[in-house]
Amino acid sequence: MILENIPLLHELNTTSIALRLLLALLLGGFLGIEREQKQHPAGFRTYIVVCLGSALASITNIYLTISIGGSDAARIPAGVVSGVGFLGAGTILVTRSNHIKGLTTAAGLWCCACIGVAVGSGFYSGAIICSIVIVFSLRMLSIVDKSFMKYNKYLSLYVEYEQPDFIQGLFNYCRVNDFELKNLELLNSRNTGTKAATFTIKVKEPSLKKKVVENLYDMEGVLLII
Repeated sequence: MILENIPLLHELNTTSIALRLLLALLLGGFLGIEREQKQHPAGFRTYIVVCLGSALASITNIYLTISIGGSDAARIPAGVVSGVGFLGAGTILVTRSNHIKGLTTAAGLWCCACIGVAVGSGFYSGAIICSIVIVFSLRMLSIVDKSFMKYNKYLSLYVEYEQPDFIQGLFNYCRVNDFELKNLELLNSRNTGTKAATFTIKVKEPSLKKKVVENLYDMEGVLLII
């Protein structure tokens, strides 16, 4: 809480406004670099603009409260926090294999807006600490997630096939090997003359997942497995 106790930064003046916007730029860029390095839809510039915009919205709300005697200092920031969801929704993609991508980027944009609101409101330490924690989470927890995947017994697949009896063969394969077949959904393939399906197989041991994919590829009429 050191920065908040400095009178020059706590009061709303030209210097504090400039410093708040500069800090929003730095923290937004700090988050954006991590996303940019991983080639995600919203990157460096997007995060900076979101953080700057939300910081300015908070500053504007404080200014209006002081200048015209408003009573609700959180009205505009509340709109920012809810409204940025529309921007985040644009980064969420559903692939042809029914896998969802972009949720982490959308959540990052929302949190980036919250950080901008905190900076614009003068809550500097909270914004800085939150930015560091977010980058740590995105960097380190992804490693933890990958290590846990080694023990995951569930295998989610998208398969394109030509033979209509593939589904029956899939049921037989799972029954013979004592695997659980879950979430089976038949889809329309983009390729003319082929069919597609998404499903999840629960294997007995995680080490069997690679073998399952190989066995499915050996089935007659299977064209693609993702």
